[in-house]
Amino acid sequence: MMNFSLLSVLHKYNSFSIFTHIRPDGDAIGSSLALGIALMQRGKKIRVFCSDQIPAKYSFLPGIEQLHDFSPGKEKGGLAFILDCSDLDRLGKLKDRIAAFDVIVNIDHHITNNHFGHVNLVDPSAASTGELIFKLLQESNFDLNYEISLNLYVAISSDTGSFKYENTTPQTMRIAGELLEKGINPAVVSQKLFDEYPLSTIFLLRDSLAGLELNHTREIAWMSVNEEMLKKYGAEPSEMDGFVNYLKNISGVEVGVLFYHTAEGSKIGLRSKTIDVALIAQTFGGGGHPRAAGCTVFGSPREVEKKVIDTINNSLEENRLSTANTFNR
Repeated sequence: MMNFSLLSVLHKYNSFSIFTHIRPDGDAIGSSLALGIALMQRGKKIRVFCSDQIPAKYSFLPGIEQLHDFSPGKEKGGLAFILDCSDLDRLGKLKDRIAAFDVIVNIDHHITNNHFGHVNLVDPSAASTGELIFKLLQESNFDLNYEISLNLYVAISSDTGSFKYENTTPQTMRIAGELLEKGINPAVVSQKLFDEYPLSTIFLLRDSLAGLELNHTREIAWMSVNEEMLKKYGAEPSEMDGFVNYLKNISGVEVGVLFYHTAEGSKIGLRSKTIDVALIAQTFGGGGHPRAAGCTVFGSPREVEKKVIDTINNSLEENRLSTANTFNR
């Protein structure tokens, strides 16, 4: 995967731009900041861009002040890193700015990545983009100081659910161990990422769970949130992070689905225990990982929910038939 060296471009460019996806998570933010800080170590000017607001829980990260909106027309030519994006649509309103750059380096771990860059460092076996940035910096002999290491640890911890998801590998743990050697307190990081909530989050979760629905076999659980619910409690969309896991974690449930209905379409989060929800998301133009994926679907809330749940039902039935045929051979 690592057929690219940062050292090969450091002498060519004095400044770099780093972009990450809409509705940024810990992997997107941590990976971007880690790469940015590393490049600044070498005397380079960097700008880190995200089109959406950064969730408050990441305010403790070193370099967070580097994240800002894109100023149209200021970047012409040069090299842009695009991190943790399976396609350019994931950049949201920043997508149209990418054509201004001479070279695009795409660094990602999503199996649905469409290799949109001039250079594509894509490895679906990695648990997070943070792992890939760690390797890239290590192979280019960068000093992984505390600030870089904390950002990378947050990136990896976020995408592995604090190392409890099945994407956690021996390599993941080895990298995390090396980062901890820099003085990171894992208990503090875990508290900030997973165990602190604004009161608005609790109220929003309560109202969401009150509308929980199950299919006839109780293998699919879903609930919906709309913009009015967020407005009622002054909540941000990022506060819904993790809601879908409550559904997936119900005993007997195979797939959890969170619908967020907005004026710009319904944003859907999918989580599963065994089936590939990335394939389901792809049928709606989305993508992600086998056990965690997402998409945006247009239509009325009722139409969208029926369409998505019917698709998941069909997928579960196909999975049952495939399993039965395997055992009957």
